[in-house]
Amino acid sequence: MAKTLKMSKVHPNAAQPREYFDPEKLIELRDSIIEHGLMTAIEVRRRADGDYEIVMGERRYRANEMAGNTTIKVEIVEIASDIKAFGRAMAENVNRHDMTPIEEGRGFRRILDEDTQDDGTPLTVEDVAKRYGKSSKYVKVRMALLDLIPEVQERVTLGNIGTGAAHRISELTPENQLSVLKKWAAEDMTENELLHFAHQVREQQRQPSMFDVEEMSDDEKKERVATQKATRNKLDRIEGIRALADELARTPVTELAAALGGELGARLDQLERAAKSIQDAKFQVRQAKAFSDAAQIVVSNAAVQPDLTADQDPIDAELAEIIIATKEAEADAPADGAERVGDTDGAELAELAAA
Repeated sequence: MAKTLKMSKVHPNAAQPREYFDPEKLIELRDSIIEHGLMTAIEVRRRADGDYEIVMGERRYRANEMAGNTTIKVEIVEIASDIKAFGRAMAENVNRHDMTPIEEGRGFRRILDEDTQDDGTPLTVEDVAKRYGKSSKYVKVRMALLDLIPEVQERVTLGNIGTGAAHRISELTPENQLSVLKKWAAEDMTENELLHFAHQVREQQRQPSMFDVEEMSDDEKKERVATQKATRNKLDRIEGIRALADELARTPVTELAAALGGELGARLDQLERAAKSIQDAKFQVRQAKAFSDAAQIVVSNAAVQPDLTADQDPIDAELAEIIIATKEAEADAPADGAERVGDTDGAELAELAAA
């Protein structure tokens, strides 16, 4: 049953999982409390000194304090263990989407390290995921964000960098993370561009010698030059075709209908195929640009070289659900999430935006 306590008798939990509280949302909640009162009691537990510590509801507590109230409605619960109280606070915030990805990662890590099963056995990632209604992938990705340097973590907390791109950045060395962040800030990259770039930096970090032209033989260098010329010619020819497309785009609808007659449906399909091929080519060239840019900033000497013969990291296999392939969507509208990074890693990269 809810009861009323003086605000001075209720104290925030210094170890509670949330650190960041959106100022605008706090003001909105404060105004609601002033207008309608506190609709939902906060949850507290007794302290040894006779006062009370918040278990769930610190945002409501802060807004109530901002509203100038001297009392607050509470539900008193009996929770002796600090980690159990922490876990209960996590449940409220995770399921209400009130936590940042970094806070979730810290919370999941603490519970995994400090809490146990009822029989005292250690928790697994799968146990933690089940407890909070998440997938194992979700928990692993957020804990991986703890490997981000503070400067990147701050951007993730503020919502400037999404979870998908942040996860890829977390796989880089600290030096390369900082280089990626500087390039992102200087060039005002979109989330898709950042994800592509971070992925290519990771690939360069794993195999930093992929651009060593000096080691080529004379024949290999000649072949490289011939390939460069042929590729550039292809793009120049595509640019020429653009003029034909512009001419069609300016043709009145009545003229097109009269000229194509019963072929309209087939010709539309023809253009759809051409548009998709252009989109695929654009995607691949974008990947190449990210690859080239990455080669210029990778701190090769600091990169930890993995055992490329070892089994694929399980977390990478699960990333096939995080980076969703959206090449076609890019043609229709800017993507809010991350688009498919590439085919080179197979299942590893089939997915990074939905985490």
